[in-house]
Amino acid sequence: MKAKKELIDAAIQDGSMDRLNSLLSASHILLCEANNLIEEASDLMLERGICIGLLKKRHNDLTRAADKYFKEFGDMVTKDNAKLQMFKDLDDFDNRFRIWAKVYKGWKPKEKE
Repeated sequence: MKAKKELIDAAIQDGSMDRLNSLLSASHILLCEANNLIEEASDLMLERGICIGLLKKRHNDLTRAADKYFKEFGDMVTKDNAKLQMFKDLDDFDNRFRIWAKVYKGWKPKEKE
């Protein structure tokens, strides 16, 4: 078996490391976006009293797993400028995705007559 450094060097040389970085970065942005949408939906359900029973339990399970994932991923990103760029990328993606999905920011419930 090859030593770790040799494997990493080979992955850098053939471009696999760049591809891996791009894939993980893209999937992380998607997971962040999904998590933000889930949290917004959860807040709305809680406000309306409809986040109950098994749905509430599963949401709590998902939140705990997401917290662990995001903490682990965050520990891998050590440069502050990389973290700032990720948040900029997430904001850009969020704005475009919400337009595409027609789930605009700033939504308010309809006024009661």
